[in-house]
Amino acid sequence: MKYDHLGECAQASQSLLDEFDYDVFVDLSACGLDAAQVSQHLLRLQRDGGYDHVSTQLSVALPAKANAGAQNVQLAHAGTNGSLAFARSAELATSRRKHLLIILGTIVPANEVVASLVSVFGVDPLIGSVQPRLADAATDDVWPLFHSPTSKHKPVLVSRGALFHLPPVLLAAEALGPCMLVRREVVASLEVMPEYASARGAILHALCQARRRGFRTAIFQRAVVSVSADDNEGDPETALFGPISKEDASRLLEHYPDHARAKMENEGQPMRRLEALLGAAFPRAGAPRRLLLDCRGMGAMHNGTSQCVLGILGGLSELNDPRWAIDVWSRAPAAAFHELPRLFPNLRHVHGHPSDVYAAVLVPNQPWGLATVSELHGLARAMVFNMLDTIAWDVIYPSDERVEPCWRYISRHADGLAYISSYTQDRFRRRFPVASRVEERVVHLSLSREENSMPCFAGAPRAEHILVFGNSYDHKDLAPTLKVLCDAFPLQDLVVLGGAAKAPHVRVIPSGRASNEEIHQLVATARAIVYPSYYEGFGLPVVESLAYGRPVLVRKSALWNEIAANVRLPGLLIEFDDPLSLVERLGRLLAGLPVPTLSQATELPVSEAAHGWKQCAAGLVELVEKSLANPDTENWLERDLTLGMARL
Repeated sequence: MKYDHLGECAQASQSLLDEFDYDVFVDLSACGLDAAQVSQHLLRLQRDGGYDHVSTQLSVALPAKANAGAQNVQLAHAGTNGSLAFARSAELATSRRKHLLIILGTIVPANEVVASLVSVFGVDPLIGSVQPRLADAATDDVWPLFHSPTSKHKPVLVSRGALFHLPPVLLAAEALGPCMLVRREVVASLEVMPEYASARGAILHALCQARRRGFRTAIFQRAVVSVSADDNEGDPETALFGPISKEDASRLLEHYPDHARAKMENEGQPMRRLEALLGAAFPRAGAPRRLLLDCRGMGAMHNGTSQCVLGILGGLSELNDPRWAIDVWSRAPAAAFHELPRLFPNLRHVHGHPSDVYAAVLVPNQPWGLATVSELHGLARAMVFNMLDTIAWDVIYPSDERVEPCWRYISRHADGLAYISSYTQDRFRRRFPVASRVEERVVHLSLSREENSMPCFAGAPRAEHILVFGNSYDHKDLAPTLKVLCDAFPLQDLVVLGGAAKAPHVRVIPSGRASNEEIHQLVATARAIVYPSYYEGFGLPVVESLAYGRPVLVRKSALWNEIAANVRLPGLLIEFDDPLSLVERLGRLLAGLPVPTLSQATELPVSEAAHGWKQCAAGLVELVEKSLANPDTENWLERDLTLGMARL
């Protein structure tokens, strides 16, 4: 029994050897080698490639300098006419019923790599040829798909690790590759055109012929051949990827005008774009990932969005994670207004469209249109959006019709969604159901006393004003609240941040006009703060007021219970739910009488500090990393398809 089993193994091994048996055609006609160098290379090919262990017939298209042939190498055919040499090698392989391995230039693909290429033929009977990927031996980085040295753009080589996040087999139209294994059935059916001036022209003609019969080219992403600059006379890019001559190109298009369409198909392959992004997501060992922070939503003014963005930038700057290189994409006027380069010198600042690709893009505020989503999709492997609130969709009038399709799209196709509060998450998910593949996380903005107050105003003497926060949006309820306060407390000084009003004892500061220092001074010295908004996503002014120990009156909402539960601040958070309760509770405050307040720190362990900007930044980075950890690229590919169909 033992010997029978060994015999079966031997038979299986022989069967595999027969299947992996192939002939080889080497095109050296474009190389400047002499006869001795040709012999040396072919001997190396047989030795290092392992081709002497299989019954391989070797045919060669010789360079002009080596027209005498090769010494000490057994060749089935050799000649300086590349087109005829290829035709002869195809005839020999057909007669022997062998696959044909085509090698352009002086690369040396190992026999085990070729064996893996043979296995791809089992995936689909209409895979006519299969190619491996090529890596630069000096860096081990991989050359891009369908690269051409005539391209206007510098090639973006990617790490080998990036390849393992791509589908193993990519079907494509005909394309020349430095290493190609052609299926025996295709070889047997070739009608080689001898009038081509080069072997490359004849080979591409044969591939067009096969494609018209239904045989596609496959790229096997798991097989990689390393290429040294020394193997290609110092210019691997041209030697490996050089196009066919203009004469041959013209002749090819005469026979197969549809080759132009096939070439466009290859150039438009989404995998070309995806692999560059995967290269950024999975760089070579020791290199940091690159993160793009899209801060274009921040304007040259002080408002809630700019406050949020600046806090996140500060947290990222303090975090200073060596695993990430961060680019901040902002508009030049906003960057100058907020002095971004001075405040955050360890972050790289970009204006205008970025020229690089990134592992991920993080948007500190929600997007407002699909055009933005499409733009970011082309820049990064993963997209993460930080949702501040859903107010614009709910109230309709401040935004246009682009918002709803945009938010519905990212709820299905973003890689990650962060929310500045559970309250915002609940609102968003109820309005825009989130796909299970989208990573989600609630990441509070800063709730720290130190980060929400300025030391220079700590202990500042109390003034006599009541500070009212709002603006002209209806949900802020500023004008009705001012009327109630003026009627109930006609002699009380009121300072209003935002909106417009003319009344005795009322001072109005228009939105965005006051500096950060002015706002903090007004908060720190107020007798009380009134925040009458019906609808907020977080309410940083409320947290700042509590940090200064001020009593804050807010309209009843689950949000304020969430904020109170996660802070330890000296101020009092007091709810009201109608004009009468507002007047009653503010009146009691002014009279020094007790009022009911929301309990603080119910969600904070005794020894745990309140959440700060550094923790906020860390939470966002963790969400980005979790989004990238998903090896499935289907979300990116589906996004690419749907955005392309929408012509975005």
